[in-house]
Amino acid sequence: MIDYTKYRLKPKNELDDVLKEVPGLFAIWCKKCYKAFENEEMPECNNFVELISEKDKIKGRLGIDFLCNRFLTEKNIKNLPENISIGVISCGLGIQTIAKLMENKGIRVLALADTVPQSGNASSIAGYHGITLGSEKCAGCAQCYLGITGGLCPVVDCAKSLLNGPCGGAKDGKCEVIAEKDCVWIEIFKRMQKQKREMSHPIKVRDYNKFSSSEEKKISTISFEKRTENFYGGVHPSEKKEITENLPIEEFPQSKYMFVFLSQHAGYPATAVVKQGERVKFGQKIAESSGLISAPVHCPVSGRVTAIEEKLHPTLLRKMPAIIIENDFSDERDDDIVSCSEWHSVPAEKLIELVKQKGIVGLGGAMFPTHVKFFPPKKPLDTLIVNGCECEPYLNADNRLMIEHPEEILQGIMLARKILGVNNVIIGIEENKPVAIENMKRAIGEKQGFILKELKTKYPQGAEKMLIRTTLGRRVPDGGLPLDVGVVVLNVGTVFAIYRAIVQGLPLVKRVITVSGEFERQGNFEIRMGTPFKDILEFCKSKISENAQEYCLKMGGPMMGIIQTDPDSAVIKGTTGFVLAKKFFVDSSEKNTCIKCGRCVDVCPMELYPLYYAYYGTRKMWEKCVEYGVKNCIECGCCQYICSSKIALVDLIKQAKRNANNKT
Repeated sequence: MIDYTKYRLKPKNELDDVLKEVPGLFAIWCKKCYKAFENEEMPECNNFVELISEKDKIKGRLGIDFLCNRFLTEKNIKNLPENISIGVISCGLGIQTIAKLMENKGIRVLALADTVPQSGNASSIAGYHGITLGSEKCAGCAQCYLGITGGLCPVVDCAKSLLNGPCGGAKDGKCEVIAEKDCVWIEIFKRMQKQKREMSHPIKVRDYNKFSSSEEKKISTISFEKRTENFYGGVHPSEKKEITENLPIEEFPQSKYMFVFLSQHAGYPATAVVKQGERVKFGQKIAESSGLISAPVHCPVSGRVTAIEEKLHPTLLRKMPAIIIENDFSDERDDDIVSCSEWHSVPAEKLIELVKQKGIVGLGGAMFPTHVKFFPPKKPLDTLIVNGCECEPYLNADNRLMIEHPEEILQGIMLARKILGVNNVIIGIEENKPVAIENMKRAIGEKQGFILKELKTKYPQGAEKMLIRTTLGRRVPDGGLPLDVGVVVLNVGTVFAIYRAIVQGLPLVKRVITVSGEFERQGNFEIRMGTPFKDILEFCKSKISENAQEYCLKMGGPMMGIIQTDPDSAVIKGTTGFVLAKKFFVDSSEKNTCIKCGRCVDVCPMELYPLYYAYYGTRKMWEKCVEYGVKNCIECGCCQYICSSKIALVDLIKQAKRNANNKT
C-alpha cells in the first residue's frame, strides 16, 4: 500500500538551529494520516529526541491523532505547561492549527518537520491534504517556514504567494488583489508582536506557480459550517424523504398468521401467559413483563394460538420465541381496552401503571420500556424533550404522525409532562419537515411551557445526547443518561402511543412505519406487531425474491437499520421502517485495512476515534477498544458511512461491546 504520509523531520542541523533560539521546548507530534494503520507506534518523536544535540531542552512530549482537527486538538492540549515554546512535528496544517490555538497566549510555535508534497507540482491545489474541514491550507511545498512566520503560511494565504515579506500594496490591512482578504504578512507581524519577537531569519525567494484556491475554500467553508452546526460531527446523507413524505398513513392489510415475539423491548423478554390452542382477543395481554427492564406484549388480532416456537428475531438476529396466532379477522376486543378521557384527575402513579400495563416502549428504535423512564432516580428533573427529528434517510413515519395527528401527540406530551412533574417541554423537529412544524405549532398555540425548536437537518440529530446538546446546550457525561442533566427524551411515536394507551385504552399493538426504496409500492403504513416480513414484501411488490444478490433489505433506515435475510421474521415494536436498496458495488468488510484518513474522527458526534476500533477490533483486543471509549459509541454509523476503506466499523464496535470485560 502506498504511504501518503504528509511530513518528515527537518534535518539535524535545522533542528539544532531551532533549539538554540529557545530555553525549552514541549514537543507535539501528529500520529499521521493516509498511512496503512498497521502499527499504533509512530517513531517521529523518538527520532527527533535522538537526533537533536540539546536533549535536555525537551520538557515534555504529546502525541495527538489528526492534529489538524482543531476541535479535538484543543481538548487534548488544555493541560500544556505555560510559558514554554511548542515544537510541532506534523504537516503544515497541524502546525498552523497549534499556532492558531496559541495565538492569544503569545506562545511561540516552531516547525520541526517539513510537509511532503504528494502531487506533481508541490504548490498546486492537488497537493492540499489533511483530514479536517477548516480554514487552514497547506500546499505541501516540502520546506516549512511556519516556525519563522508565526504559524501563518504565506504560500497559501498570500494571493501572490510572497515569501520575502509584504508587497506594499495592502490597503487598510487588506490584500490589493483580493479586497476582502487580510494581508497575511501584516497578520504575521501582528502575531510576531504577540510573541514578543522579530523576524530573525532571512526568507529565500522561491519561484512558485500561482494558483487560486477560492473555489475549494468556498466549498470547504460550507462543509465546515455544516459539520460543526448544532453539535460536532455528523453527516449529511442523501435524504430520499421525498419518496414518501407526502403519502398519507394507510392501514396495512392484516395477515393470516401473526408472529408475535416475546422480546419486543430492551431488557428481559416477556413471559408467555397463553398456551397453544387458546383463543385470544385483540389487545389481550399474551405475555407478561419479567422484570423492571421489561414490558408486556399484547395480541395484535383476535384468533387462536397455533404454536409458541422460535423464529429469527429481526434485531437480535438469532432464534427467539414467538407466539404464532391464526387471525380470524373479527378484531374482537379484549375487555381491558377501556378509555380514560378524564386523565387530568388521575394520579401520576396510576398513569405510569397504565403505561406499563399497555406495553409502551420507545418507538424511535431503542425500545426502552417507557414506564422505567417515568420512575427516574432521585435527581432534579426540569425538561421533557420530544424528539421529532427522524433524521434517518427515507423514513417519514414520525413526520406523517405530526402532520396527521398533532392534537393527539400534544395530549400524549401533556400526559408525559403530568407524569414527570415538569413544566418545560421542548419539541425538536428538523427543518426538512415544514408541514409537521406548522401543524405542531398550530396545536401548541399559546400553551405555557412549550417551545418548538426548528433544527438544522443533520444526522444523527435524533440521538438523545445530540438532541439534548442542540436544544439545551447540556452534555450528558460519558456513561451517563439524560437524567444526569435533568432531562427525559421521548420520541414522537412514543407520546402518540401514550395517548392511545391512556385516552383510548389501546395497548401497543400497532405502529406507523415507512416502506421505501426499491419497492414498487412505497408508503407510510399503520401496521400490526407480528406482521410477517414476507407479507410486507409481497404487498409492496419487492424485487428481492428474484434478485436477492442485487438488493439489501434493512429494517429501519439505511444508516442504523439492520439487514434482514429471513422473510419469515416479523414486525416488532421497534420497527421504524423498511428500506430496500440496491447493494453498493463495494462491500464493507472487517478485514479491510485502515489508511488513517481521519474521516471517521471528523464525523463522530461522540468525539471518539473510531479508527482504533478498526485497528484493535480486527486484532480482537477488546479492552483496548474500551480504553478508546467504545462504550460511549451510539452506533449511529457515521464512521462506517464515510470510511474510505469500507471497513464494517459498526460490526466491530458491537463485537467490542459484547466482548468487553470478557463478556460474550
